[in-house]
Amino acid sequence: MGIRGLAPVHSLMSTIRPFAESDLSVVAGLHRRLYPGNPFPEEELQSYFGHIFFENPWYDPDSPSLVSEDSAGRVVGFLGVMQRRMVFQGRPIRVTVSAQLLVDPASRSSLAGVQLLQKYFQGPQDLFITDGANDTSRSLWEGLGGKTALLYSMDWTRPLRPGRYVTFLLRKRLPLGAQAAAPAMALLDIFATRISGSHFRLKPQGPAEELTTAIMLENLSAFTPRLSLRPDYDCRSLDWLVEEAARKKSHGDFRKVLVRNEKGEILGWYLYYVCPGGISQVLQLNANKHTVEVVLKHLFYHAWKEGSLAVRGRLVPRFLDELSAHQCTIQRGSSWTLVHSRNAELLQAIDRGDAFLSRLEAEWWMRFLGG
Repeated sequence: MGIRGLAPVHSLMSTIRPFAESDLSVVAGLHRRLYPGNPFPEEELQSYFGHIFFENPWYDPDSPSLVSEDSAGRVVGFLGVMQRRMVFQGRPIRVTVSAQLLVDPASRSSLAGVQLLQKYFQGPQDLFITDGANDTSRSLWEGLGGKTALLYSMDWTRPLRPGRYVTFLLRKRLPLGAQAAAPAMALLDIFATRISGSHFRLKPQGPAEELTTAIMLENLSAFTPRLSLRPDYDCRSLDWLVEEAARKKSHGDFRKVLVRNEKGEILGWYLYYVCPGGISQVLQLNANKHTVEVVLKHLFYHAWKEGSLAVRGRLVPRFLDELSAHQCTIQRGSSWTLVHSRNAELLQAIDRGDAFLSRLEAEWWMRFLGG
């Protein structure tokens, strides 16, 4: 939910009203102006906005997305939201996910972004969340009474081909240096991935069985029994989520992998985007403390075999020890996860990592930019 176009406050207030299907063209146009590098035509953006905000399985006309109009009736701001369902301490709660906050920089109603967020902060939901926020969004969110979920703003990264991974990182900052170092780094990978005892030598794992949403639904509570906050999926909503995630090609090919032991027992699963020659991104990792090591090894080998240089995912606080033990580095992610709730217990649960908040639970998977 990175804010685009938010100018210094210096003039008139806006009028806030529900986002209607008749607004799709103007909001898609606003998005297009604020993100000129987006490769998709305006008509495709308009269709996608309609699909995401009006056709999702949780759509509730009583909790719509919002637009901001100036005194002339022009739409100068947009807050796109999606309703979700979760369970907190065994009780169902209402969750709103903030997916887009757009403000026209040419508008004199530069309070539009503030007003849009304030309106939703006052809404009936139990939890308001976004996990795609930039620094500007974070400052505004916290200024209005929200919080940063620091644990869920962290990522882990596991290098698989350490030499070429370093070259990959250098390419943007020092392209000539990366080019010169490439042959030596490729040679380093040969030794690092073949020498006995090396952390980068991965052992073959069992077959990659296709994960189904039915198995996810059946086993989610078994792998997250002690977590206070968990998603509340059903067949229709989970199918829709996974299908939409699979459509996003900017990170690579989407894979859903179920991990079993020799007896056929389910140990966990992972959903991720395979990126040969780059960094594969994990959308969701699920297991328990006794099985997560096997699931991680399966993921790393699968991604390595597919040609990935590294694997990256959102920090799973309850697996911090296991991630560290498998040479994963922990760092701040590329965006902030922000939360707002009037329930102090809920916020405390998120603060201590007592929540299942993968990249599938908020807006990360949508990726309006880049497909």
